[in-house]
Amino acid sequence: MKKVFSAMLSGLRTGSLTYLLVLLFDIQKSPVSKSNIISILVMSAAIGLVSLIFESERFSFLLLLIVHCSVTLGLVSAMMVYNGWQDVLLHSRFWLEYFLIYVIIWCFVRLDIYLKTQKINQALSKRQHSKNQEQ
Repeated sequence: MKKVFSAMLSGLRTGSLTYLLVLLFDIQKSPVSKSNIISILVMSAAIGLVSLIFESERFSFLLLLIVHCSVTLGLVSAMMVYNGWQDVLLHSRFWLEYFLIYVIIWCFVRLDIYLKTQKINQALSKRQHSKNQEQ
């Protein structure tokens, strides 16, 4: 249950930041509504849940990435239809922006994982060094 909650929070964090950037760069042309915000939050939490597939070791990373990207695209498309933005789905610019944003977010997620791993490794190294000095 903790993994599910953590994945949803991670999705909410990423989705919220992305939506704020969309607003900052005037990508969304219509006025912001409560319905927009709620749908973004629900979609973001769902994308966070979908990210749990990366914990599977049954399938290759590439396959999991393709599935994640496709399901995320489905969730984004559903959110856009819900908000009345379905006409944007027909433009090639949307597809370019979607994949560009997906890659950028993916790079930041990988960087976050790398930094956390480095921090854990440093703590373990310090602990091991302290144990060796005590002996």
